[in-house]
Order: sequence, then C-alpha cells, then structure tokens
Amino acid sequence: MDARLKRIHYEVALAAVRYSRTHSADFDDESGSWVIIKDFPLPAGYNYETTDILVLLPPNYPQTPPDWFYVDDNLRLADGRKPSHVFYGQTTHDPNARRVNREMDAPPQMKGWTGCCLHIRSWQPAPNPVEGHSLLSVCELIRGALERWRKPPVSVIVDDDPFE
Repeated sequence: MDARLKRIHYEVALAAVRYSRTHSADFDDESGSWVIIKDFPLPAGYNYETTDILVLLPPNYPQTPPDWFYVDDNLRLADGRKPSHVFYGQTTHDPNARRVNREMDAPPQMKGWTGCCLHIRSWQPAPNPVEGHSLLSVCELIRGALERWRKPPVSVIVDDDPFE
C-alpha cells in the first residue's frame, strides 16, 4: 500500500470513529478513489436518522479536496421537501473520470446516490491528518451542511409599503 492509500486508510478509520454511528466505513483500497462513511448521523428534521455518505476523492488527494459528496437518493426533509444543495439524480461529477476504467475500477454503483455540492474555499492538508485538513474536515463540513439544509428558506414578507 503506497503512502497516499495508507493516509486515506488512516483518515477513514478516524472518520468512522467520529462520524459513523456504527463506527463503520469502507474505501477503495486499490486506487483511493472513493470513501463511504456508513450510518452518518443526520440532524433532526430529515426522513432518516442516518445515511451513508459517499465521497469521491480526486486523484491528487489530499493536496486537492473533494468538492462533491453523495447521499441516498431517497433522503428528504421530514416534511417530504427536498433539501437545498442536493441535486437529485446528479451522479455525473467524478473527479476520477479521466483515470478510471468504468468497467474495472469504478466507484461503488452510483445508482441510488444523489450529488451534493461542497464549497471548500480553503484547504491546507498537513503531513499528520489531525493537524491539517483531511477527511475529518470534509465530514465536519458535510455535518454542517446537512444541519443548514434542513432549515426552511427564509422569505421576507412586507405588510406595509412605506412609500405609499
């Protein structure tokens, strides 16, 4: 196992302990192109208590962060609405598409997953994943996003027009 795969393996183990209710995760131990954190706890307000999270890692991870993650295609808010920033049916963004032979080395079956965007504006990995950005940082961003997305959109209602 090369240094990149060892690092991913270590990060997956840390993320499973911190972000999986069952302390369970899986990853592509051949090319390091994907990670699944199983039973990721969801905040109140969703139709599930947990969901599996799929993260496709770019070929030069950890230098470059992932920018999408995937959840169960049936994930909804408790009232049946679709959360914002979840792109149902979107599974085409794959940072490994240029180097992956879809028949031999593809990420897990994409059927049943739906894409969610991550906007990582600052990324500074360190040799020790605990001291810099890593899969732990990505999981924390996902946790925060799922928390924000469950809230209804804010709308402004003006009862009185001050210019009348």
